[in-house]
Amino acid sequence: MKISIQSFVMDNGERYCLLVDANSSVPLFYPNLFVTTQVRNASLSFASMESALSSISVLLKFCDEHEIDLVERLRSGVFLKLNEVDALADYCQFNLSSKVAANKVTSLAKARKPRVANETVYRRLSVIAKYLEWLGTLLSVSGAVDQKKLGALVKKIRSRRPVKKGRNQSLVEKGLSDEQVDLLFEVFRPESDLNPFEGKSTKVRNRLMFLMLHYLGIRMGELLSIKVKDVDFSNNQIVIARRADEKSDPRVDQPLVKTMDRRIPLKESLAAEIHNYVMNYRRKEMSARKHEYLFVVHKPGPTSGQPVSKATYNKVMTTVKALSPKLIDFTGHALRHKWNERFSQLMDSMDESPDEVQQEQLRSWLMGWKQGSGTAAHYNQRCIKNKANEAFLKLQTGIEK
Repeated sequence: MKISIQSFVMDNGERYCLLVDANSSVPLFYPNLFVTTQVRNASLSFASMESALSSISVLLKFCDEHEIDLVERLRSGVFLKLNEVDALADYCQFNLSSKVAANKVTSLAKARKPRVANETVYRRLSVIAKYLEWLGTLLSVSGAVDQKKLGALVKKIRSRRPVKKGRNQSLVEKGLSDEQVDLLFEVFRPESDLNPFEGKSTKVRNRLMFLMLHYLGIRMGELLSIKVKDVDFSNNQIVIARRADEKSDPRVDQPLVKTMDRRIPLKESLAAEIHNYVMNYRRKEMSARKHEYLFVVHKPGPTSGQPVSKATYNKVMTTVKALSPKLIDFTGHALRHKWNERFSQLMDSMDESPDEVQQEQLRSWLMGWKQGSGTAAHYNQRCIKNKANEAFLKLQTGIEK
């Protein structure tokens, strides 16, 4: 059986997805009922729904390849045998493609698919365990399903999840070096020989996206959610606004703003760059008049003029990353880390530097974090660690002398 995930936008703007039989396009009853009642109705995000269906589709493909009638097994009280649980745990380690997680019936032995990260395996087994627990309970009409045996099955599956390792603080993601940032400025310069993109409009757009990530420290979802009207050219300010399930957004996989709404200042040259893009490039795309989103597709074709998707954004970043070994650490989010490093350096360089509490409040506002969330404190601690390392090296040098 071929299975696929179909995503769509409902009339009220809500993003939704279904697991369907790829041949008949008929939705699969139990997986979709689970996602609707346990994920969607719990007010979890569209991404959570899609992730849950992807994990369930791995289970369904496993059952299909091993000729297991899951519903009949649960109804009869046979469940999965110990060797099948082990096989399922091993199966979850393979890359079955992200959004269409059961399209091919080719056996894994022949396909030799690469393995996925432990985090993915953990997520898959967690969702599968929850789904089987829910499905078994749903099918337990008049106590037909042995809840004790069902609980034991769920426990066995969860016990096979990879061990979650604590984050090694020495390996925490950090900002880019000044040398890397200088190289990025050259790569994104439209006239540069290093610029890998085609078309002047696309080059100008990509440079502006880079500049806004660099100077504002915003996330991908915040960048792609910006509308032209959010930019106040008179006062050089920009609004970062949450717009979940926006009806006017044609993107099914809608970029979302995770942080708080806020209005932040723009330096004059950056405001001028935005104005130049809007007036001289964006306005030439006729389809762009159907929506207000700032960044649009300039490549000729059916998507021309539509808002830039997350897939397009990621393609821009991976294209740049592949240009040089020096950019191996580059991601759009790395620019956010770099912004926070520069913010810490600015605070320390001031004659009357704000204390740690004030710095946390300032950083939280500019980044859109809730006051007291602790996220800003994480960056403050990172700055303190860097200072400590510098002092430690000076101490070693002094001892050597």
